[in-house]
Amino acid sequence: MIKALARLIVALNANTRPAEIGAGAAFGLLLALVPGGNLLWIALFVVAFLVKMNLAAMFLLLGIFRLVVPFADPVLDVLGYLVLSAPALAAAFTALQNAPVVPWTRFNDTVVMGGFVAAVVLWVPVFLAFIALVKVYRAKLRERIANSRIARAIAKVPLFVTLGKAIGAVGSAAGLGG
Repeated sequence: MIKALARLIVALNANTRPAEIGAGAAFGLLLALVPGGNLLWIALFVVAFLVKMNLAAMFLLLGIFRLVVPFADPVLDVLGYLVLSAPALAAAFTALQNAPVVPWTRFNDTVVMGGFVAAVVLWVPVFLAFIALVKVYRAKLRERIANSRIARAIAKVPLFVTLGKAIGAVGSAAGLGG
């Protein structure tokens, strides 16, 4: 967890494109909203490695969002039920259910479908929000935070000393200095 946080901090402070961090955050939400243990989640996870994005942001935000998603399960269940019970989609879902591999995606589970639909709807807003947050952080907050009394005091706490060393090691390995 410390290495993922260190890599995200390095990416925030380096020349990593904000869109890569935004894509990582959006994929983290996508993977958090879709319950694991099915072919859909595995396929999305594999796609995440094929797309150019910040994997540290994805893993860190996947972990954070996974803590919150259980509270959204009732809403995801209702959303999935609405989609799966839509008369206009009945023929398509029947065809998918009869396809050879598709049932392993568990698309017919209301929470899986609700999570997938919610993730698809939220992907672009989360992507754009994180791009904006990275730009604001780099333009206005980075120097203020680094030079604040609180940051200097926190830098002396042993946990954050370890995090600082990890950031330096990750930055050095990435050729960013450290």
